[in-house]
Amino acid sequence: MFDVCIIGGGAAGLMLAHSLPPSYKIAVLTKSAPDDANSTLAQGGIAASLDTTDSPEAHASDTLLATAGHACSERVGMLTREGQIAIRKLMAEGLPYDQDESGQPILGMEGAHSIRRILHSGGDQTGKILMNYLMKKTEKKIHLLTNHQALELIAENGKCFGAVASDGNGRRKEIFARHTVLATGGIGALYSHTSNSSVAEGEGLSLAYRAGAVLEDLEFVQFHPTILTIDGKSSGLISEAVRGEGALLVNKDGCSIMQDVHPLKELAPRDIVARAIEWHWQEQGPVFLDARHIREFRSKFPAIWKNCRAHGMDPAKDLLPVRPGAHFHMGGVKTDDKGSTNIVGLYAIGEVASSGVHGANRLASNSLLEAIVFAQRLADHLVGQNTVSAGSLEIHRRTPAHPAPFDFRDMELMRSRMTSSVGILRNKEQLSGFITEFPLLQVEDLLQLSNENIRNYHQTTVCSLLATAAYLRAESRGAHFRSDIPAQKEEWQGKVIALSAAGTAITDRKIHSKETVQ
Repeated sequence: MFDVCIIGGGAAGLMLAHSLPPSYKIAVLTKSAPDDANSTLAQGGIAASLDTTDSPEAHASDTLLATAGHACSERVGMLTREGQIAIRKLMAEGLPYDQDESGQPILGMEGAHSIRRILHSGGDQTGKILMNYLMKKTEKKIHLLTNHQALELIAENGKCFGAVASDGNGRRKEIFARHTVLATGGIGALYSHTSNSSVAEGEGLSLAYRAGAVLEDLEFVQFHPTILTIDGKSSGLISEAVRGEGALLVNKDGCSIMQDVHPLKELAPRDIVARAIEWHWQEQGPVFLDARHIREFRSKFPAIWKNCRAHGMDPAKDLLPVRPGAHFHMGGVKTDDKGSTNIVGLYAIGEVASSGVHGANRLASNSLLEAIVFAQRLADHLVGQNTVSAGSLEIHRRTPAHPAPFDFRDMELMRSRMTSSVGILRNKEQLSGFITEFPLLQVEDLLQLSNENIRNYHQTTVCSLLATAAYLRAESRGAHFRSDIPAQKEEWQGKVIALSAAGTAITDRKIHSKETVQ
């Protein structure tokens, strides 16, 4: 019996473990090794108002502007105020960060920010360094269960008691805990073009949905504008920080494609830049990132330089072919401001959660900040809590001798359809077709399926729910763009699509301003 079972070993999960008391018995489940998490791939850095000319209020203002009028202002203010404190604390504790000769942090610029406020570690290796730091800080505090796939939450009568997982040999086990935390990350691997790790399959959303939790804002998927694209395949992220240092988006003739699109050009909000690039690809041909004039590219962006060289390209000499790919999911499991869901004993933090701070379009480099802030808030909330006890609940091992077969569509086909029909450019006909082809599957006893089919079930469930939310939002807003309805609609202002096993509800964003989930 654990005090806390954390499903997911990325920045949010490890930051929670780091923030909990040493006396807590903590299990951390990871699908593979912790360094395979999306957090390790984060290049851009951490946004925080660390400069004397900046402020949490200015950071909040930039965030709200980028989120297309769909974020909760109270939560955003909480993120930027507490984020400033949390990042300074980590820096004081010993988190490595890039600094100048006087010891001051070197802050970068990214799209939709009004000032340089992006903290970096190792240039473009912030995620990797943060993860290494947190793994070292938590290695003696946690029971790390690598290669453990969560199959289903142990939930009954609106309460959660842990999870059923399979280990690297396919053996199933029940892991009981007083508190179960979803920190499973994003959904990028459900698309054929993505910047994400292959483990980002979104199963946390399906696990929560089956347990009775509410999901919201699923239609808002951010597509990163600049994924290195070689022979039609995603070949690694090129951070927005490169454009922050002056790189330009050009066509094959070297002419700017952003000149007449937005006043901020390459540093416009991500949804605008990504759509401009995708339209150009579809109508006129490839788009390239011209970073040839950036001085000391190799030292500023060592990971990007290494990846480009591995693909036979030199950023100092070559135009880099780029195309948008699935990057970050703004929606997720509905939580209050402490990470609690509507299921007692179940919590969600990081990208799998819908905390209300990203709205319809996340501001660049706010993701690691959200993971850190809400992990800390949840840790503070859990200390001294004793909300559930699994002692009186009998759960029997249910590994079938002959797992029942189930009809799943080709998963690679599903990813392709997600990219073409539920991707950066959507319309009613394509969304309807996807929902028909990949309907929401009804499985009463999930554990009667094989482990592989349970994994397929979770992916199919998330894709179907996401497409349903995108179909229902009959407007374009932020990262959700409907070519058949290409403008924001006043009647959708502040409206949230909430999905659960109990049904679909369209509610008001003001629900997020309350301190508890309704």
